[in-house]
Amino acid sequence: MASAGPPPAPGPARREVVDVHSHILLEGVMGLCGEAGPEMGVRPGGTHYFRAGQYVLEGVRFVGSPFADVEVRLEHMARLGIDHQVVSPNPITYFYRQPARLAVDFNRRHNDLVAEVAAANDRLSGFACLPLQDPAAAAAELERAVTELGLVGSYIGSDVGGVPLSDPRFEEVWAEHERLGVPVVVHPAPRNVERPGDADYARWELDVVYGFLVDEGLAVAHLVLGGVLDRHPRLAVHVPHGGGFAPYQVGRLETALEKRPWGRGLLRRSFEEQWSQLSFDTAVHRADALAFLVATQGAGRVLHGCNFAGWDQEERSVAMVEALAIGEEEKAAILAGNARRLFRLREPGARS
Repeated sequence: MASAGPPPAPGPARREVVDVHSHILLEGVMGLCGEAGPEMGVRPGGTHYFRAGQYVLEGVRFVGSPFADVEVRLEHMARLGIDHQVVSPNPITYFYRQPARLAVDFNRRHNDLVAEVAAANDRLSGFACLPLQDPAAAAAELERAVTELGLVGSYIGSDVGGVPLSDPRFEEVWAEHERLGVPVVVHPAPRNVERPGDADYARWELDVVYGFLVDEGLAVAHLVLGGVLDRHPRLAVHVPHGGGFAPYQVGRLETALEKRPWGRGLLRRSFEEQWSQLSFDTAVHRADALAFLVATQGAGRVLHGCNFAGWDQEERSVAMVEALAIGEEEKAAILAGNARRLFRLREPGARS
């Protein structure tokens, strides 16, 4: 059991807060994917770095940070007023373009360690990473991660080395999520990690500043138009960063289905029913954007997420929810209740 004390008890003036957008770095998986690493360290000049394959991220503290040190994580959670987190893999380490054998071993070890961290502290739960370049192995690892390790869902990219999520090869993966009753979280990797370099996203870190939002919108479009949600009505999909561009341009998808020749009759189930399988987090950085998201998607499908400890961590994520012009029960649902329901999180103090 980690030694950091429990958070202040939620009371009339402070609601429970669950964070579903919180990546973790695990020392025990460094170097396990061959030449791709991963590795993290500090350069002689003091610059922190994290490398996965040829991709190197700097300008964020990694070693001894809330990302990598559980004790520091718990202390930082307490400062932000977060009672519980569901920790997730760093999207740079999906390793979809690496040999399947290495990816299977890496994912198994990563999931084992996440489960150990969660088992040692009732303020943490975990998502599973999957070797999606081998869909059969991914489905098997999901089953193991959920039934043996107690992880609460999967965390995957918006494409698999350039292969869209609508590709038929992933059908058994979606079916396994349905069978197990666990959601999938779709969080892109930077474009220059899992696909050939894209010059439009090379400057100003646009691969993460805007690329994530574009790719989340594309992933949602593929899940809808490609029939994934249609064929799997019990598949729940959660999309960080407020769903990328998807919730703000949902009308364009609906219009295409109504007016384009290929759209008529494309879906068996109603668009609204399939759209309801999606949920989104609060990491949109502006109060007006969050208000729009909640007003259009409903408070029951928005979950608190702050990109904990990242360069773009939302320091006032809880305050933004509290400031919304909605009911008290709806605020409580966004901050904790929706996450506990969707991911079936254990109640505070309960042991798995």
